Amino acid sequence: MQTTLYTLFMPPEDCIGDFGFITGFTATKQVLDQIKRTFSGEVARPALAAFIHPTIDAQSDIPGLAWMWMRLEKRGYNLLHAKVALLGFRKREGRGYVIRLVVSTGNWTQDPLTDSIDLFWSIDVDLAQPSDQDCSDVQAAWKMFSWLRRRADCSLIEQEYDGHRPDSLLADAVALLPKTDLAPRFVDSRTQPLLSQVTERVSGLTKANRLIVGSGYFEAAGDGDAGLLERLREAFVKDKALTKNATLDLFLNPLSCQGIAERATALTGRGWALRRAFSEKHGEDGKLHAKFVLVAKLNANEEVKGKLYLGSGNLSRVGFETAASSGGNLEAGVVIDLPDNATWRGKAGISIMLPLQFENTVTLKALRPGDDFVSPEEPTEQPPVSWLVWRDGVLMGPDGAEIDVVDAGNQVVCTPCEWPGPPPSIVTLAHGGWRLPVIAEGVLVVPRRSELTVEDILAGLATFPEPQEIDRPDDAPEGEEPIVTDQPSAGAPESAYAIRRMMHLLVKISEAQKRVDQRDWQRWCRELRGNLSDIVKTEHAMLEFFRSAGADPLSILADPRMRPPRTQDTILRAALADVKQVWGLASCPSLWDREADHK
Repeated sequence: MQTTLYTLFMPPEDCIGDFGFITGFTATKQVLDQIKRTFSGEVARPALAAFIHPTIDAQSDIPGLAWMWMRLEKRGYNLLHAKVALLGFRKREGRGYVIRLVVSTGNWTQDPLTDSIDLFWSIDVDLAQPSDQDCSDVQAAWKMFSWLRRRADCSLIEQEYDGHRPDSLLADAVALLPKTDLAPRFVDSRTQPLLSQVTERVSGLTKANRLIVGSGYFEAAGDGDAGLLERLREAFVKDKALTKNATLDLFLNPLSCQGIAERATALTGRGWALRRAFSEKHGEDGKLHAKFVLVAKLNANEEVKGKLYLGSGNLSRVGFETAASSGGNLEAGVVIDLPDNATWRGKAGISIMLPLQFENTVTLKALRPGDDFVSPEEPTEQPPVSWLVWRDGVLMGPDGAEIDVVDAGNQVVCTPCEWPGPPPSIVTLAHGGWRLPVIAEGVLVVPRRSELTVEDILAGLATFPEPQEIDRPDDAPEGEEPIVTDQPSAGAPESAYAIRRMMHLLVKISEAQKRVDQRDWQRWCRELRGNLSDIVKTEHAMLEFFRSAGADPLSILADPRMRPPRTQDTILRAALADVKQVWGLASCPSLWDREADHK
């Protein structure tokens, strides 16, 4: 399967997305929303937390994605430029857990999906059999995200939803990873520049004879005649990782190479060949955005050994040569060994894995600096709260905060204020125009489908705890029985149809309920209450039969034999009581008590 930006977030086989962190420089709503949907359909709690460079275009209204509002003052970095994801996946069967670490050179936008040439790297760490090296990388990335959390309003992910914090399983999984003395391949520039960390990890090489560098952006001006590229080469030579007469290749965008256009003469004079990046997938329209450094030893038989850096840090002083603590960007990357038995050419060759071509060089006259980098506009302030609360027809700010909001009639009102049900899922603040999620009954508000059918509920049972996709086909998952659309047979009495339909529903609910994990119990009861309440209109004929008969069929679901082990029945009984009220069966005795009396 070809790796794209979206497949990086696809759960491993037999796993579901639990919770994850993502950080980046820029992000668009369309791509973030698709990333979130690919990772998890969960929307009643945050499934992803996004740390994005402060922007006036915050994407804070994506269901199930928590926007982490970054501190504007004393933030500890120039640009938040690292592009990393740390994702947790629950195994469907049992209590296993998988952690995925993703390092990208591309932003969370449409660009890596279209004409931007980018690179991705990822590892999956199964808690059942973690390797020391992978553990070291995940632990290093966790430290970076912990650093980011101290510089953001993370309160939206620091409270419980359905009785649990959304990040708790991932935090527990990271804490369970065995400690190791191995240096992480993952690097970030919080306190050290990437340059020193990359050269340190490459220092184990000896007498490499190729240095290949690529970047989508370079220092614009004021960096000497040959600049950072020569300082990088000299550092490798000093550590004896690279020979003095190594072959040097620089891959760039000829029409947008910033200060390289001015320094090209000095670079070529020192042996650098300037080349245009090429990717078969992107063709001639591709624009290099990837940042990479390859230090390799190419043998006569074209076998290659070496180290590869890829990450967010461009070959500029603030991106590669300056730590965030000293005024540089927060960058992140990884330094990995080339695969065993790697070759120069071939279907799995290095020159195919990276956007390289060695047929042509760029003439000095063809180089253009292109447009100067323009930093995105940053907000002058962030919202005073990151969510709102709805309770009993009243909209409130957290802890009673008074917040001006735009109500359903497009009028500015101050919380606490009346807001008739159903509760809104998103509310716009009057000042700043921020769009914030709303919490009701301990979860994020999810717009409900007002009219469900028995078939809709059965479809949801097939995927729990993974939420049912909105566009899910009507047939059941492969290997399972199809969902039965139960219609009364010609000439069959309505009573038989109603009983058969209700019994089919209860049997399927009880079968699914007995398999519910203890952690998901509160959520199961909440969703069961909502879903069963929502069939009151579409299933009128079925429900009217039981109203007329004065019998409550729901109580069987509270029977201890129908519940998973070690779960309390209090929440379930309360949920069923609410459903019986909606169905008009609150005063009816249990159908199953009658059955017991007749035995």
